[in-house]
Amino acid sequence: MWEPGNSVSFLKLVNDLTDKPLEGDDWVNQLKQELDHVITSEKEAYETAGAALDAGTAAGTAGDTSGDDDGDGDGEIDLDMRIRIVDGDDIIADTTEDGGFLKTCNKFEQYIVDRYRK
Repeated sequence: MWEPGNSVSFLKLVNDLTDKPLEGDDWVNQLKQELDHVITSEKEAYETAGAALDAGTAAGTAGDTSGDDDGDGDGEIDLDMRIRIVDGDDIIADTTEDGGFLKTCNKFEQYIVDRYRK
């Protein structure tokens, strides 16, 4: 359950995850990349993703939300982590309790529809 103090600032989160503070030089170094290199790299990633989608279309699987990125045939996306979606004290969805990532996504989607549909 949520308790006061569970919130962590972005900079503290980065520091905790990387064991070093995020500094201006980190941002600047990312921005120093040659534009042509960035464009080429991003275009390559885009085309690779498009080719994978096209391959799924040819196999009749594009748009299939059953996933199965871990290749074990269970139709689930394995992120190798537990995800809990909470609102205050309310647990909206939980990958452990709901039986996987896609079921958690569906449960959260239904929560949003139920709560905000006018």
